[in-house]
Amino acid sequence: MKKYLKYIIIALVVIAAVIVYAQVRKNSNRPEWKADNPSRGTIRDVVTATGSLNPTILVEVGTEVSGTILTLYKDFNDHVRKGEVLAKLDTEILAANVASAQTEVRKALNSRDEAQMEYTNSKSLAGRDMISEYEMQKDKYSLEQAELNLSTAQLKLQTAQKNLRNATITSPIDGVIVSREVSEGQTVAASMNSPTLFTIANNLDQMEITASVDEADIGKISVGLPVEFTVDSYAGQMFSGSVQQIRLKSVTEQNVVSYSVIIDAANPDHKLLPGMTTNVTIITQSRENALRIPETATRFTPSKEVWELFGLKWEDDLISKARKAALDKAMAAVSTDKPAPGGTPEPDSARAASKRPSGRPSGAMPTGFSRPGGNGRSGGSALIWVLRDKTPELIMVRTGVSDGAFVEVLSPLDPDTKIITGVTYKDPAQASRASALHGGPGMGPRF
Repeated sequence: MKKYLKYIIIALVVIAAVIVYAQVRKNSNRPEWKADNPSRGTIRDVVTATGSLNPTILVEVGTEVSGTILTLYKDFNDHVRKGEVLAKLDTEILAANVASAQTEVRKALNSRDEAQMEYTNSKSLAGRDMISEYEMQKDKYSLEQAELNLSTAQLKLQTAQKNLRNATITSPIDGVIVSREVSEGQTVAASMNSPTLFTIANNLDQMEITASVDEADIGKISVGLPVEFTVDSYAGQMFSGSVQQIRLKSVTEQNVVSYSVIIDAANPDHKLLPGMTTNVTIITQSRENALRIPETATRFTPSKEVWELFGLKWEDDLISKARKAALDKAMAAVSTDKPAPGGTPEPDSARAASKRPSGRPSGAMPTGFSRPGGNGRSGGSALIWVLRDKTPELIMVRTGVSDGAFVEVLSPLDPDTKIITGVTYKDPAQASRASALHGGPGMGPRF
């Protein structure tokens, strides 16, 4: 009997050891809540885009006449003044055209004088009834035709003289030559389009960026917004500017609609060169020393599997009940001038602004809040999970600016509040299973 009792005791000890080991292993593999505290810092809502740098005024200098480039007086990067000679074309043919036109004017002038003499003589003879009225009228029409021929010849002369003057290419503005497209001896033909000889920038001290902004972001842009941008030539150096214009014409490429935003940028050191590619950041909103929470906290929703891994009881309507309770507490806090759960007292002005008016319909959102959407955030409100005695609780907060990493909190929130942003798994198998089921550690279905 004593022998069997010994074996029974050994068996009980082994069973107890197995149970203890299993419990210890279960506790060691239990996941932990990934929590963070509210913090203060700068939050900026920005729109990013790419663009190209150009001078504010860029003039292409061409020629209205065809010919051969005889002399070039200016080259790349030369500074020029308005009216200064840039180039000259060969004028031999143009000068001959002027001489020919002058000859035609003299011939037309002689013809006009002859017709004038004939008409004067006809009027004198008609007054003495020596010629018919028909002959006098005929001489009058001849005079008018001669005057028209003279006017035509004079216009041709003006055109020839203008073409001769146009053979001397001058600068239309003060500036610097950015591009020279021709060389001496080259023939240019100004038939349908005027060929470009030089490109002149008026002032490289002030540049502009033409940035392409997607239609989804263009509504955030307004004239005067501050802009930061970088160029590849000066890695790590930040340049600044401001939005000058939003052009109404849209551009569609591969079914993507975008708009051109013009940005002014100072260039006192002339580091920015025409044609450089820029990476633009347009600051649409900015908050300094703002109370903020991680953006991931507004997207976190615990799944049934995670809830049960923490030893908590899951119910099918747990999330909907938690949402209703959070909404009721937010309404109660506003109506009684008390801070929301986990918060600190609001200033009198804030309480007065958010106090619920009488006659609010049942289930309506409190003033300053808007109803959360499927992802827990929409239009100024968010539902976030916080830890209360190691148990998650859902609360509602008013939100402001978001930069993708942090979101501003406008509701009072205790700095020591533990805000759940996710789940840390100690068992790789659990982490893999949760990721496969929900697309992320601890992320449950959206409600």
